[in-house]
Amino acid sequence: MGINQKTVFQNQVILFAAFALFSGAARSEIRPEKIHVSDSKKTETYIDDGLIMGGDRAINNVVIKDIRRALNPGFERVVLDLESQQTGESIELPRAPYFQLAINSEENRMIMTLWGQPKLGFDSKKVVDAFKKSKIVKNIVLLPRIEDDSWTFVFELIPHFNVEVFELKKPVRLILDIQQKKA
Repeated sequence: MGINQKTVFQNQVILFAAFALFSGAARSEIRPEKIHVSDSKKTETYIDDGLIMGGDRAINNVVIKDIRRALNPGFERVVLDLESQQTGESIELPRAPYFQLAINSEENRMIMTLWGQPKLGFDSKKVVDAFKKSKIVKNIVLLPRIEDDSWTFVFELIPHFNVEVFELKKPVRLILDIQQKKA
């Protein structure tokens, strides 16, 4: 195994361990019916457990400009503002990079991973402070980057939630609409 393959393998093991730690994945597997693909528009399809994936694996050199939230009637919207940079200039992405959102309703947690060599271009203190005002997201955990290829962070949520994920363009954004389910 070459050094590059070895590094990729080690990073995959670290990510799996982090996923297992945060989501209880070591106790169960994700069944095929729990795997969903995000859409390019709002469809009112909310998920309360499983994996949502989307984006384009070919997209690289991504900058996460901001992670923001806003309360809307019936749900809270989380927006990831994305762009690319080439030779120091900001350029618009054609679409979002590949991403996965692992949703664990038992642990009241969502784990978001973005690929595309993401760079963090936001003020982490400002993001954390903004989420302190949320009625649905109890905490956002901005994990340190351990890979050049991807970045993972965690949403700790109130009990009984579900989420819809979709991409928007011009400019490119990932949208997570989170709502509290009626008990």
